[in-house]
Amino acid sequence: MGGGGSKISDLFYPDNPKRRARASQLRDDVNFFCNQFEEVKRKRNNLLQEIKPKLNALLKKYGYNTTDQLDKAVTNVLKGEALKEYTRIKEQMDKSDDGIMAIFQITSVIGAATGIFLGALVILGVMTGGAALAAIGVIGAVLGVIVLVAVLFSIFEGAEERSNMRKAISDLSFERVKARAAYEGMNALANWAYNIKLWLDEPLISDNEKLMRKKLEGDFATDYNKSKRSAVVAFLDKYDRDRGAWTNEDPNWRSGPEDIIGSASLTSLSSKHHMMKRSAYYIDEEFKVANRSGEVEIDDFTLDEAPTIKFDYTSPDHSGTLELLYLTSDKDSCEGLDSQDNTWIIHYESGHNPDATDPHVSDYRFSIVDLKGGKVYKDCHIKFQSRPPA
Repeated sequence: MGGGGSKISDLFYPDNPKRRARASQLRDDVNFFCNQFEEVKRKRNNLLQEIKPKLNALLKKYGYNTTDQLDKAVTNVLKGEALKEYTRIKEQMDKSDDGIMAIFQITSVIGAATGIFLGALVILGVMTGGAALAAIGVIGAVLGVIVLVAVLFSIFEGAEERSNMRKAISDLSFERVKARAAYEGMNALANWAYNIKLWLDEPLISDNEKLMRKKLEGDFATDYNKSKRSAVVAFLDKYDRDRGAWTNEDPNWRSGPEDIIGSASLTSLSSKHHMMKRSAYYIDEEFKVANRSGEVEIDDFTLDEAPTIKFDYTSPDHSGTLELLYLTSDKDSCEGLDSQDNTWIIHYESGHNPDATDPHVSDYRFSIVDLKGGKVYKDCHIKFQSRPPA
């Protein structure tokens, strides 16, 4: 309405601007975290390309021409629990991930030379969990949801927009958590790749077992733990507080498994899963009719009682008071019924409020149309006597 982000139906649904702004805010957050993810993924991939030839040189330095030769040497040197751990990881690790293969070869070289296997990486669940692929899967699914949610922002009818914005806030809140976790996980893997390269490039580090362990275990653990729920929740809570975000209708996105990346199920990550719920986003007339006939189900959607507003209006040639029951709306007009079941239309004429989250009706001018009486009152000021709370 007036290019400021407000809509005429906000007269009847005064919290819709806040819902609209929160949904947009969450959408922008998700897109930002996804872009960050892509940047650090490229960084990691570039580092891995630099590491590959260095790994070959490392193997040859220790006299191994093939990975089979390295494996044989490791199994001859490792004893007891270290050997069992090495064998288990070799069988379970994600061989499609270049980063996992790189660190496994390095730990194998270390194991063959020292009899030590870096078990902390195993405890973190990274070598067998396919952390990079899991994070990529999370981001792919999040982006799929963003595409589906885009339709929510094209609805102008007040009741449906309220339902859609609530749905968008709910869905995007959870997707934001996943996107942030995926970014932190991939960032840890990128930093890890950098430390591997540093280890290969710097003799002072590669010859210092204590420092090497810190770089390849301790530093990675610190970084990767930022992808866990407790860290992600703390970050997002502060993120919202610092910008004064309206969170009145946020769902409980804070609760859930601590390991967000590792615990994400195929169902919850699937864009198909969200497509199945798409009917909850917006309801057209055919869908309503089909639902009343029992042909389809509406998930998480309830039709609330239509709101009523009461206001005084003043125009150059007339003034009066109206109490209208909301019927419908489009981008620049809305319809309502008075107590005699007569239809009135309120048209936006002019005006602009720079704060789209808190529009003031006094900043706008309207035309009010009495359909039964065939009268049009232009350049109206409106002052509310009462309106719905939300």
